[in-house]
Amino acid sequence: MSDQNQLLYKLDDRPPFGTLLLLSIQQMMIMFTAATFPAILVREVGGDIQVASAMVSLTMVAAGIGSVIQAYRGRWMGSGYLCPNICGPSYLSVSMQAAWMGGFPLMRGMIIFAGIIEILLANVVSKLKFLFPPLIVGLVVTFVGINVLSVSVTNFFGQAYLGDSISWKEIAVGVIALFTMVGCNLWGRGVVRLYCLLIGIAVGWCAALVFTPEVMKDMALLKTEPFFAQPFRGVSLFAITFRWNIALPFFIIAVCGSLKSFGNLVAAQKISEPDLKEMNMKPIAKGLVADGFTTAMAGAMGALAVDTSSSNVGLAAATRAVSRSIAICAGVLFTILGFFPKLSTAIALVPRPVVGACMIFAISMMISAGFKESFSEPLDQRKSFVLGISLIFGLSTEFLAPLYAMLPHWSQPLFGSPLATVTIFSIVLYQLFHLDEYLKK
Repeated sequence: MSDQNQLLYKLDDRPPFGTLLLLSIQQMMIMFTAATFPAILVREVGGDIQVASAMVSLTMVAAGIGSVIQAYRGRWMGSGYLCPNICGPSYLSVSMQAAWMGGFPLMRGMIIFAGIIEILLANVVSKLKFLFPPLIVGLVVTFVGINVLSVSVTNFFGQAYLGDSISWKEIAVGVIALFTMVGCNLWGRGVVRLYCLLIGIAVGWCAALVFTPEVMKDMALLKTEPFFAQPFRGVSLFAITFRWNIALPFFIIAVCGSLKSFGNLVAAQKISEPDLKEMNMKPIAKGLVADGFTTAMAGAMGALAVDTSSSNVGLAAATRAVSRSIAICAGVLFTILGFFPKLSTAIALVPRPVVGACMIFAISMMISAGFKESFSEPLDQRKSFVLGISLIFGLSTEFLAPLYAMLPHWSQPLFGSPLATVTIFSIVLYQLFHLDEYLKK
């Protein structure tokens, strides 16, 4: 491995305390990008501010605990990799549907159900190592980044949702933040390179204060938040219900969530253990068990579902700091912040263009690492068709979502996301196009 690609902190390394703390905060800043999803859900189903604040805090606690479990390689679960949890958008729509139908108790019960499905799927994945040659592993890693592309870019342009207005001032903030991060990573030395994301966030925030002074108005929210509060405020504990009539959507999301987490864990393994000659399925399977357990735990706590974060894995690749100690420290800090609403709100108020810059910076490393893996072996005609067809249909799910929404209901899991589509297509096509070779053997 060249000096440029040499890991600064390897999987089992323990950075000095100060370095560990700053690297953990850097990872935690990415985790905060999804802090608004629980509040969005509560607002849409008619909940009050107290419930919204409680769900944000509970989701942070669940994500923090899940990050620690994932980083700790136990006997039954935990990959041992730096692959933190966040509250992603995957479960948002189905959770909202459950809350509309049966309130938060039904939402909690269905999230627990989805987590159990993920745990059961983990045992299947561990027996499918032969399905993942370098070409497919690379495609999966690439699409782990592509899967969050739209969220990254909309934030970069300062949009909360597609269709919002765009200001050149917000674009300027995003560009300044992104180029600061990239510049520090490429040409910085020592601590400048190591903390490139934190430096970019600080510079981007200063730029936001210059170009968009209204950012200061958002800071007024801090006055209404208590400094310390237990996260179960306004949440009815142990109220859990279940309905079979909405089990199918949650089953589908659980399958897609497993595919997403599988891709994240594969990427984390490639980054953390670059000398591995072939994929080690044992830690990945235990990582999927941890992911399912964390999802079910989040539901039981009254939080929104959480799962593994591709952006955090990409950040680890960019900084070349993959120590599991960083994930454990970040998880502990994130859990603690769930009890300090004022502090967590302050971090969550990072301007959207700066958040988008963080995500673009992180996923660019994921995409390039995936291409590198896919092309690590020569492409013959068979592999070329697997690559081309999978890319076409995988990317088209992002560009032509309304088209795929018109397909029969049973086929929706195939086209639920670019990552799910490219994973399924590449596996099936690779086996199909090599069938004559298998028969000869």
